[in-house]
Formats: sequence, structure tokens, C-alpha cells
Amino acid sequence: MKRRLEYCCFLCFLLITLYSCKKEYSYEGERFSSGYCTNVIVAGTYQVGKTLTDSNFLSVELYISNGGSYHITSDTVNGFSFAGSGNVVDTGITELHLTAHGKPLQAGNGLFTIRYDSSQCQVQVTVADTLNNVVQTSNRDLFPLAENNIWSYDDLSYPRDSIIETIKGITVLNSATHFVMNDFISFFPANNESYYRRSGSDYFAYAAVSTFTSALDYAPTIYDDMNFLKDDCKNGETWYTPIYMGRTALAFQQLQLCYVFRCIAADVTATINGKTFQHVYKIEMRPEVADVGAPLKATGEIHTSYYARGIGLIYREFFNTIRTHPELQIRWWRVN
Repeated sequence: MKRRLEYCCFLCFLLITLYSCKKEYSYEGERFSSGYCTNVIVAGTYQVGKTLTDSNFLSVELYISNGGSYHITSDTVNGFSFAGSGNVVDTGITELHLTAHGKPLQAGNGLFTIRYDSSQCQVQVTVADTLNNVVQTSNRDLFPLAENNIWSYDDLSYPRDSIIETIKGITVLNSATHFVMNDFISFFPANNESYYRRSGSDYFAYAAVSTFTSALDYAPTIYDDMNFLKDDCKNGETWYTPIYMGRTALAFQQLQLCYVFRCIAADVTATINGKTFQHVYKIEMRPEVADVGAPLKATGEIHTSYYARGIGLIYREFFNTIRTHPELQIRWWRVN
């Protein structure tokens, strides 16, 4: 009886804690959080005296509580500004494009205030006389797979730590040949293995499918080749994994799981860790879960990865339904 009472008290405490941490949305339409914009990509290159085009835009994520029309603008800084308008139907997290207008007047960093109604946030845009520290590569692969390729990342979850990934050999999984990537994480420290292959323009990762969501954990574990990236994907292009179905760790519960991938930005420029990467592709992965026979619904989690042609993964972040957590950024690499 005492244990049961203690357990009930713990559950009550947990529910109160979760409720108090949950972000509330009481708005009539789209809203930004005050402060700096999160999960924003600055697309295109910004140079002094160069008229901005459709390739120059901000990709901003908003929480939509009610569908309808929207009009979002920024102030004018250094001779240019951003604006976007249109209509949205679905509620929840939605990504909108704000097109740049004007011509940068001078080099430097500009802080733009993005406004909708009474809400606002800020984002920094850098204008250069010429592009600095541009990474040059003759390799066109978005995720180069070759023996002894190596990437080093800053571990943004645990600053000052690092993650080193090295391709070491091949193995056969699901009747297909995969490259074996050794992952060394200095925080633990620990070594893990992950498995990748390419087929045509598609890149696959062989993994436990429930790894990428906190909504469920299959037991026994379900493994599959997940198509996480497409070469030359277009803005807005969407693809799906198969719908997985199995028993969860709760033993009595059967759940469906699917991942939705979407190309958010294609062939843009991004500056990571002081280096300018061209031909960058931003890919989102969103898990969807449901009871067997029910329609799949998004969990609210968002995994966002940035891939540079000839380099591979250069930046990754994760939105856990409450806030965005930067996970890693490229430090150095050696690609064959």
C-alpha cells in the first residue's frame, strides 16, 4: 500500500511538472515568440550592391493556431527587407518563406526584426563585399560515402566536446552493401556504429526505426533502411518511409510509425563555424504515430539536417515540441 501511495504521488508530481513546462498558445493566428527567431535559415548570398532575387529569403517556422491569411514583414536594414504573405490551412508548426527585397548598401551584420501583428523576433543577416572562407569541392555528392572519409563536429549538446565520424569498411544488411561509419563521441566517451548506402539519387541509413522519436520504442526492435536524403531534391519535395507496425516496450500496445521527410531549402548558401558552404540542402524529418488502424498524426518533433554538396552533414538541430536544440556543427573533414 505504501509503495502504491508513493507511486501515485510520483505520477501526480510528474503530471504537474509536465503541465507547467508545456508551452501555451492562446493566439488567434500566427505568432512568433519574442526574442530571437528559432529554426530560421537565411537563404542565398548577400553582397554589397547586388540586387536580391527570389533565391534570397528567410525560411521561418511558426506555430499556427488558426488557419487563414497572413502577412509578415521585417524592417528595412542596410537597404533591404523581407516580406511574405499568403494563406495557410493546417494548424501546428508551419514553415513560411519571407522573400528579400532591395540591394545591400554595405558589408556587415544586420539585425532584422520580423513582425506579425503584435509579435516579433529578430534574425541576423550577414552582407559581404565578397564571400569569405568559401569551401571549394569538386565532389557533387550530398553525403559522400567512401572508405576513410572522416568528419569532426562540435557537440553542441555538450559544448567543448566533439563527435568524430569515420567510414571504416563495409557490411551487408538487408541484402544490400552498406558503409560502416564509426561514431566516436567524446562526452561519454563511446564508439558506436551506423550504416549507410546510396542507391541512385537516394541515400539510406540502416537503423532502429523508433530511435528518432520519444513517442514509442518497439520491442522487439524494428530495423529498416530509411531514405533520409535525395540528391537534387527541390524546395517542398516530400517523401515518406514505409508505415512500421509493432509491439511497443509496454508489451500490450501496438502502434504505427512513419517518418515524413521534406526538402525545406535547396541549393542555398549557409555559413557554419565561420565557413561559407554553397549548394546546401536543408532536410526535415518529422515522425508520425497512431494506433493500429487510426490516421497517423505528427508527434510535433522535428529533426533538421543541413547537407553541403561534396561535404555531407554540416549542421543538425532538434525541435522537441517545446524548443529547438542545436546538436552539432561541422569542425573539419576529409572526404575522398
